[in-house]
Amino acid sequence: MRNAKLRAMAGILRATWLMLAGVAIAFGPAARASSQTTNPSSSSSSRLRFEVASVRLNTSNERPRRRVSAIPETGQLTLTSLSVLEVILSAYGLQQFELVGNDSPILKQRIDVVAKATPPTTVAEMQRMLQPLLEERFKLAIHRETREMDALLLMRIDERRLGPKIKASSLECKGVGTTNAFAINPGAAEAANAQKRCGVLTTDGPGRIVANGIDMRGLAMELAPSQGRPVLDMTRMAGRYDVDVTYTPAPFSSAALARRSASPFPGVDPDGPHWRPHSGNNLDSSSSRNAPRSPSS
Repeated sequence: MRNAKLRAMAGILRATWLMLAGVAIAFGPAARASSQTTNPSSSSSSRLRFEVASVRLNTSNERPRRRVSAIPETGQLTLTSLSVLEVILSAYGLQQFELVGNDSPILKQRIDVVAKATPPTTVAEMQRMLQPLLEERFKLAIHRETREMDALLLMRIDERRLGPKIKASSLECKGVGTTNAFAINPGAAEAANAQKRCGVLTTDGPGRIVANGIDMRGLAMELAPSQGRPVLDMTRMAGRYDVDVTYTPAPFSSAALARRSASPFPGVDPDGPHWRPHSGNNLDSSSSRNAPRSPSS
């Protein structure tokens, strides 16, 4: 590992409390977004908003096929079969660990969103435009507070060069967002045209992340679910990158399997590179065997 590492420490994170006062999903034709909101903290007229937006409850009985399409050149955003929770996380740029009070059954409902912004509009701006939309259609109110929780930090340790598993992307990936839902590309990493596609590509199992045109904050969000805690980007690396990360997710490590008396997960090396906290709340990076094979390895 020559370029980046993760360090576990007790960090101060901004947690978001959600208070759902009700649900008002708009059915029928698209309705022009209102300039008013039920959330007093979001009454500023300077907030970015969609020109027109439609939100519908997805009542299909078929297996959900999640789809996110954001086109900066036209300002068009289409979300298909995403849960309300996924839309909230994307709108506020949160990892699920930063969301408090997320057990409401409303958050599991799947919705379709079709919205249009004044072009050109970046994907990051479209994500923020979802905030007033949620507040108006779902009567969503939030409360932010600071609280302590354990976190992992994604850090760069060699400022001079990048490792062989990461390179500055030459692709135009303006349509790739930061949060998981806005970064995933349903195509397979092994496909013939994989190197020309943007976003996080589908791999054959856990423990590998292949992505084109992703930023470091997006990579941190991809790593977080397998670690069971937030992962914060502290690399100070701007821009977008093509990465190929191989590691052992915490639930599939030898130690975790031994505690559960479970068998190794197919395709995942239980003794492979992983992050292991030790005394002092730092990560054990004394041996290459336990060092994570991050994009720099």
